[in-house]
Amino acid sequence: MSAPAASARGLWWRWLFLVPGLAAVGYGVLGLVGSDVPLGAWAAWFVGSALLHDLLIAPVWIGLGWLAARLLPRAARPAAVVGGAVAGVLTLVSLPFLIGDGADPDNPSFLPHDIGRNLLLIVLAVLLGAAVWGTVATVRARRVSGAGRGRGAGPAR
Repeated sequence: MSAPAASARGLWWRWLFLVPGLAAVGYGVLGLVGSDVPLGAWAAWFVGSALLHDLLIAPVWIGLGWLAARLLPRAARPAAVVGGAVAGVLTLVSLPFLIGDGADPDNPSFLPHDIGRNLLLIVLAVLLGAAVWGTVATVRARRVSGAGRGRGAGPAR
């Protein structure tokens, strides 16, 4: 293992990332304080989203990863991870529409479709695609490993 570059050893190098990050946070705070955003509602949303992630989403994802590592063949794991991540992002993006936030009863064309049913069908299609991908990858991996083991074991033809 090689040593890190000389420029990465000193403390000054970290400031190249810290200063722009702090400037961006400061800009966001100034924009938040200087606007008419209700700070109590914003704080509840900000803290609530962090708690939702840390107490629900992350443990569920870690548990699913642990379960996948125990139950799925190694070749099928990337398909399961990608399928789960895509399904999760699709659900997260469609959640405001599913809840109906911002819907206007005077405008029936705002949400003209059954969002819940459509989300379910799309997520099922994504997970089915991931299952097919994982199955194909597992079959291919078994063929490759099986072909390598059988050489030289039988009589010559």
